[in-house]
Amino acid sequence: MNSCELLFSLKKEASNLSSEHLIKINENKTEDIQSTRGSLRHNISCLARYNHKMFSELTDRDHPDISKEIDIEKLEDFTYRINKYMDEYAPDQRDLKEYIRIISTYLAFIVKEPLHPPGMFVTVNRMIFKNGSSYYCPVKSKHILEALSLCKYCVCKAID
Repeated sequence: MNSCELLFSLKKEASNLSSEHLIKINENKTEDIQSTRGSLRHNISCLARYNHKMFSELTDRDHPDISKEIDIEKLEDFTYRINKYMDEYAPDQRDLKEYIRIISTYLAFIVKEPLHPPGMFVTVNRMIFKNGSSYYCPVKSKHILEALSLCKYCVCKAID
């Protein structure tokens, strides 16, 4: 499979998501983000806006910038990991699970963007950021050690 085929597959899956779910997500992305940076509420709001932006980009995109071969084993492992993660943190939310899997696959395999939004605080005073053409995450070195971590597929570099 190449990135062009994967993109079209993701677009088809995205078109099958319920409109009811997409409306609910659109409402959630506009929630107040005046809460403390790094707080769960703040991060959920940042993530909702980022995911919505990436979902819109995915559905509007006609082709990837460069067509590359996708390692099927890595894609299958990534899909397994994200499904397990969503089963744990969003059980019985099939549409949300599919929405997040589609966006995360797009980020990791098509556009090579961070799985979490740059500018999102992962601690009270440390955030994911871009410097030049590279992205950095201050908690990647900690979380990459967790079982089934998705960090191994994120383009962010670890900083200590």
